[in-house]
Amino acid sequence: MIRANQTCLGQALSLLDLLNDAQYASPRGSGSPVGAQLRHVIEHYQSFVAGLPARAIDYDARPRDAAVEASRNRAAAVLRELIVQLSTIEALPLETPVQVKMECDPEAAAPNWAASSVGRELQFLVSHSIHHYALIKLLVAGDGIGLDADFGLAPSTLSHGRATR
Repeated sequence: MIRANQTCLGQALSLLDLLNDAQYASPRGSGSPVGAQLRHVIEHYQSFVAGLPARAIDYDARPRDAAVEASRNRAAAVLRELIVQLSTIEALPLETPVQVKMECDPEAAAPNWAASSVGRELQFLVSHSIHHYALIKLLVAGDGIGLDADFGLAPSTLSHGRATR
């Protein structure tokens, strides 16, 4: 699962190589900038890595770093750092329990913490990233940017496609 997440982050690095600064940071039609979508993905990974030592991952405490949203170079640097950080947790068993916080109800009186595991959160991160990659694919479609055919497709979709060929 670590490798799958590193591959997923590598797709984002490849995306950055295909965009210029304006394509990355400028709003697209009625959608948000690619940079905003990618920042959101990056910050979920940052929350995951930051929360592991205490076994408490707070996805709501994202830094919301404007520099990652505005700068391809900054985003690439953070992505490379995250890929390395994921390598350092390979010895951690996937069944390691963690508590996860993600606001689901803005009216809730108490924080929304739930039991999870390292493996489940790694699954979530891939799924969440792919969802945003699919949105990014739509955002850049009008620019004629040739994204890899697998970009923005869920692993299960890719497996199904291979099995039915």
